[in-house]
Amino acid sequence: MSIEMLQSEVSALSAGDRRKLMAFMVVLEDRGRTDYAAELARKIADKSPVNWVTPEQCERELGLSPEPQ
Repeated sequence: MSIEMLQSEVSALSAGDRRKLMAFMVVLEDRGRTDYAAELARKIADKSPVNWVTPEQCERELGLSPEPQ
């Protein structure tokens, strides 16, 4: 099956089924990262504010907000 066929099939799914598919794909992606969960847990547990980012910094990093002028 081509990527175009997959995209067409996915666009026809309900919102709930698309969310299930996204979760499944994330699980598949994470299986290849052996230390990913441990590193993510370490970062979440970090109590040092110097290592934290603000919501605005996070949005900029993810490309969800415009760059400051």
